Amino acid sequence: MHLSVWERPGDLTGRDISGIIQDPPHKRKKMPGVHGNEDEDQLNSKRNRLEKPGSLLPEPEEIQNLPLDLRKTHFTEMMLERGVSAFSSWDKELHKMVFDPRYLLLTSDQRKKVFAQFVKSRMKDEFREKKNKELKAREEFRQLLEEAKITSRSTFKEFCTRYRGDQRFSSLNRKKEQEVLFVHYITSLKKSDKENRSRLRKMR
Repeated sequence: MHLSVWERPGDLTGRDISGIIQDPPHKRKKMPGVHGNEDEDQLNSKRNRLEKPGSLLPEPEEIQNLPLDLRKTHFTEMMLERGVSAFSSWDKELHKMVFDPRYLLLTSDQRKKVFAQFVKSRMKDEFREKKNKELKAREEFRQLLEEAKITSRSTFKEFCTRYRGDQRFSSLNRKKEQEVLFVHYITSLKKSDKENRSRLRKMR
């Protein structure tokens, strides 16, 4: 991402380094593109894409003047936007956050405390979202079964071979559950066929 993340070392406390931060050397260099040197518009476009997250944040030397609650709010919003999971650990989720400018709004201890609070409040929401996603996947799989050209004599292997490329098939990624739903559908087809044959016999 052509980004570097750093925290102010203790020996730089109180020193004015705003000039270096605002105009770092790596941004003054010409960045070669895949097909040679890129023009200025292309470079500016790349910079805009890289710098967009947290673009409304204050300059680094002004961060310490922001209320702590506001910094925590920005940090929490970042975790939501970056898809940080409440069912994971800080170390495993760190790579999603470390390149976002909002990561630097808090100290190391503050980050972990806000993460712990985030995990606690998000667990129920994520569990509910996961259940809703599973319900939707089952419903779409049942819809595929109804639309597929299968009969009471079709096998699960035949069904998989023909429809494994369908999004509704892959969205339900547990093969055992796929097979259970397939068998249940075939059973209903057999029952329907039996009732139709019985009805025809009565009409004769």
